[in-house]
Amino acid sequence: MFKLGRNGKFKFISTKHNKQLFVTPLITDSHLHILGLGEKLSQPTLEKKKLSEIKSVIEEIVSKRPNKIVLRGWTEEFAIPDKDFLDSINREIPIMLVRRCGHFAVVNSKVLESIDFLDSSNYVDFEEGKIKEGAIDKFYKTFGPFTDVKNNYETSKRYLKEKGYGFVHSDDLHGISQDELPFTHDNDFFVYEKVAVKGYNELLKYYELGYFNEFKCVKIYLDGSLGARTALLLNKYTDSDTYGEELWEDTELNAVVKFCEDNGLHLAAHAIGDGAIEQILRVFEMVNPKLRHRIIHAIVLKSKQIERIKKHNLIVDIQPQFIESDKVFIADRLGERVKDAFRFYDLYKSQVPFFISSDAPVEEPNWLRDIKRLKEIGIPYNYSLYQLTYGPEGIDNIDRQESMESKALIFQHDPFVEISQPKIYQIEN
Repeated sequence: MFKLGRNGKFKFISTKHNKQLFVTPLITDSHLHILGLGEKLSQPTLEKKKLSEIKSVIEEIVSKRPNKIVLRGWTEEFAIPDKDFLDSINREIPIMLVRRCGHFAVVNSKVLESIDFLDSSNYVDFEEGKIKEGAIDKFYKTFGPFTDVKNNYETSKRYLKEKGYGFVHSDDLHGISQDELPFTHDNDFFVYEKVAVKGYNELLKYYELGYFNEFKCVKIYLDGSLGARTALLLNKYTDSDTYGEELWEDTELNAVVKFCEDNGLHLAAHAIGDGAIEQILRVFEMVNPKLRHRIIHAIVLKSKQIERIKKHNLIVDIQPQFIESDKVFIADRLGERVKDAFRFYDLYKSQVPFFISSDAPVEEPNWLRDIKRLKEIGIPYNYSLYQLTYGPEGIDNIDRQESMESKALIFQHDPFVEISQPKIYQIEN
């Protein structure tokens, strides 16, 4: 058989049967929210539902008298819920309906009455019950983010393992503490947790609490999403009088980058718009970091920014399925600038390394779908498959080559030539 090595090549290994099989490590999803994925798999989805259907879903949940209702997945082409709509269903139970992107939501009056949004009022439309970014975090801190943390993890884990994933880089510390994470001692499935912070003081708090004794990555959100018009652009949206949301000041961002450098921490920066990309590059040019860090998403990019990303040895974490999902609105948001969107091939051609991920629960984790989509735009299977297997090893320090002794993907044909559904080999503990 042939085993994929760390050098990116298949090496023939003599075995008892010497079958023409091709073996690789299990797949890594380098950016998702594993507890959020479990919540989505366990709860009704609002994707592609009209208002009448959403109402029926909520009414059925209300009949069970829950402490709160959090549902996700609606988009404007199917339904535009607001506070009055939710109040007409129930005013006693806190209800939040999160847009598919996760950066925008609507809530009922109970939420607005229960939470003091004074310090995040710029993220709240009290009249229509619309909230975004930091205001959504306040909901989670007040009411809690998940219905059942342990069940969410086990549900996600089963789902991911069945698809050939064995490693994930996740982002879950929203409204829960380190002690509540259910996967920190799981030897069967590897989770590399990114500690999300909203400011330098919060970063120091987590450091003092000892979070970075175990977790070696800091996650920051520099902007929101294109769908919600909160991604930060250099020029205004074509369909709205806004540049999006700038969530950090340069001085504070500078302090976070220096902190990561001084403490050997990997920085993963959510930056979708070219305005957010410009900000992180501007700060990197001031700090000149020596460690390798990551930009997550980078959906809108200028050519000069690609050159600067390469100069600073940055990894870009891409989500190929966004190409399809964002089709319904991206031309409206960007107009002629749509040519600057999804420049994955340009990153590849410029030799900027990238990871490949789903951002679940926004998208369904499906690496086979993603690798085929990248092939359609000119990125060869051998590059994508290597990045999905060995690529993240340099960040999370988990030996993928050694892991193949107990768990691996087995392809019937050379996956660098013809990609197909592999068999999953795993010795259960």
